[in-house]
Amino acid sequence: MKKTFLTLLIAMFVLSCGNKEKENEADSEEIQEEIIEMEEIHPDDLPVIVGKQEITAIKSPPYTKWFMENYRYALDQSKLSSLKRALEGKSITIFMGTWCEDSRTQVPALLSILDAITYDVSKITLITMSEDKDTPEGFEAGKNIEYVPTIIVYENNVEMGRIVEYPIESLESDLLKIATGQEYTPAYSE
Repeated sequence: MKKTFLTLLIAMFVLSCGNKEKENEADSEEIQEEIIEMEEIHPDDLPVIVGKQEITAIKSPPYTKWFMENYRYALDQSKLSSLKRALEGKSITIFMGTWCEDSRTQVPALLSILDAITYDVSKITLITMSEDKDTPEGFEAGKNIEYVPTIIVYENNVEMGRIVEYPIESLESDLLKIATGQEYTPAYSE
């Protein structure tokens, strides 16, 4: 009787584990299908996120598709070592909209550049904005954010310069000019 009970108990355990494994596989397949469905949605139809974000927020579904397409930016290798030196000790604040085509293009490309030069991500502040270019916390207050993306380079908490909506020459060239204190006039300057 004990042997039969023990055999029955083991069989129930094995069947239970098998069912859990099948449930986990089904859950995993369902999540993959949801990700694929979300990535098939036009970027303009995706949810708008607003506020201070970790960079992973725009790398993750449902934003992965547009992020990765623009992260594969063709880097200007000739400027990377100079840019790495020029950005040492500086911080960058990015104001963007997940709803904005220029933001979806320029911000992943910028992050690709910063990754290539192993820029310290802790020195990047990412602020996602509503279509009215504001945040509930008011991160934009006093920053004169009229267009997105707006990429601001700071040294010792003092603004050195900004790229507004798109670079004039290239992201690498414009950042290098700003970070080395050269004269730079962004698009939509006053």
